[in-house]
Amino acid sequence: MSQSTNRRSSLQGIASKTKFIFSLTILLTNAFIASSQVTNSARPNILFIAVDDLRPELGCYGATQIKTPNIDRLATRGVVFTRAYCQQPLCGPTRASILTGLRPNSTGVFDNGTDFREKNSDVVTLPQYFKNNGYKTMTIGKVFHSGFKDKISWTEELKPKTLGEPYPIKALGGYQLPENRKAYQALSDALSGGGKTGEDARALLSGPATECADVPDNAYTDGITAETAIGAIRKSDNNPFFLAVGFSKPHLSFIAPKKYWDLYDPSKLELTKSPLAPKDCPPIALNSSIELRARTDMPKDGPISDKDAIRLLHGYYACVSYVDAQIGRLLDELDKKGLTQNTIIVLWGDHGWNLGEHGLWGKTTDFETCARVPLIIAAPQQKGNGKSANGLVEFVDVYPTLCELASLPLPSHLEGTSARNLLNDPSKPWKKAAFTQTTCPAVREWAGKPLDPKTRESFATLMDRVEKNIQEFDSDDFSMEKYNEHVSGYSMRTDRYRFTYWMDNRHPEKPLAIELYDHQKDPDENVNIAMQPGQAQLVKQLTKQWKEGWQKAKPQLK
Repeated sequence: MSQSTNRRSSLQGIASKTKFIFSLTILLTNAFIASSQVTNSARPNILFIAVDDLRPELGCYGATQIKTPNIDRLATRGVVFTRAYCQQPLCGPTRASILTGLRPNSTGVFDNGTDFREKNSDVVTLPQYFKNNGYKTMTIGKVFHSGFKDKISWTEELKPKTLGEPYPIKALGGYQLPENRKAYQALSDALSGGGKTGEDARALLSGPATECADVPDNAYTDGITAETAIGAIRKSDNNPFFLAVGFSKPHLSFIAPKKYWDLYDPSKLELTKSPLAPKDCPPIALNSSIELRARTDMPKDGPISDKDAIRLLHGYYACVSYVDAQIGRLLDELDKKGLTQNTIIVLWGDHGWNLGEHGLWGKTTDFETCARVPLIIAAPQQKGNGKSANGLVEFVDVYPTLCELASLPLPSHLEGTSARNLLNDPSKPWKKAAFTQTTCPAVREWAGKPLDPKTRESFATLMDRVEKNIQEFDSDDFSMEKYNEHVSGYSMRTDRYRFTYWMDNRHPEKPLAIELYDHQKDPDENVNIAMQPGQAQLVKQLTKQWKEGWQKAKPQLK
């Protein structure tokens, strides 16, 4: 055989082998892509819905005078946690805790002006962890506290689109009625002219407490937030997503389209049956309701009239029903897209809210009305779906729960416990206690900060009275510096009791006050029994349990 023939035969053999290797590579690549697509499509999506200032007064929680058909629909698909608690009843700290899996003393966030990255620059947040594990993470609305987007957590920050004039998303104070916008602008100009600008004016620049305008849902921020989130769902592909949607209502001001106000007859609304401060409650445990009193149509001191209270309750309910409708739009879109059976939905309100209970309006207290939160987890194919779990759970438990549901290993930094077992067996005994804390609410505004001089001046009559009460309570060692900077209330909720330990953080061994409420006999926390005869041993026992902390309160896992 000639050399040229050998060369030709050799080249043909090489070509044949190359073709085989190329074909095999294509087959393996296609198989890998197909496998990846199957794996990705099998991985659950996460729809993470945050609702600002939403208390667990919903149909699925047994409430009868509020209308929440869409949240109730979600509840039939998942597990309703009837005794879920936030770590601190204030927007910034509670959101930092649920999104990092850390408690306030670990995040270093005790007010709305602190970024958790200041103390924990390297902590991996919940969305960041899913992003690191192949998820497309998207956010719209208020998820982290306003002003702290935490860009590293997100693949994409969705941009809202407005309806345009006459409905600007940047409407002054969030109002759409011309008279309210005008009043808000006038107040803003007056404050600027008087030198009360920037942070000094923050607590003073508020319009009326309510607005009822005959406008479409998308005239207000939450309608636009829902519309933007729906667009993201429509564009989703086979890759798993983590979509965080933050609704701003029912946060003050109570602003919602008229059709949601029309759902309620104000003459049939019932005010709280516990309008007075708890008996023997220390004055440092009560907030001063400045968040509400800063509104232009509310008194800066003194009682809120029944007429105003009904209007406020009406407005709160209208806002909840408005947000409920937006949540329904998200659920409908998941159904249309065929994603419901592969999407885990978490609905949570960042903390509770006083609607006149104990004479208080707002958040920031350790009472059940603020510490207890709505939490619904709807994960497909869980045995407990459609049922309620009565075990004690905390917001720090959400991070590990979602990791387990998505078959992701748990990060080592977490300070909560996965509640996955409760999704399969909601009747299962769970934690021995849940823990909540707050700074002294009596002397702070609703962002958790001490009152600046201009705000203090504007509420002088109210604050003179509040400070006098505290001085009489702590006559031996009173100073405003102490209560502004060092006093905290640490609350523990057991199956039966709420125990709250007030202390100067510089001297933790000596309590300033103790609160104890027996939920078996007093579910509305109307009587502090800590100092009553015969309770000393129980107080000692609960003090010991509180000092042992959350590590000793974990459920017994098999």
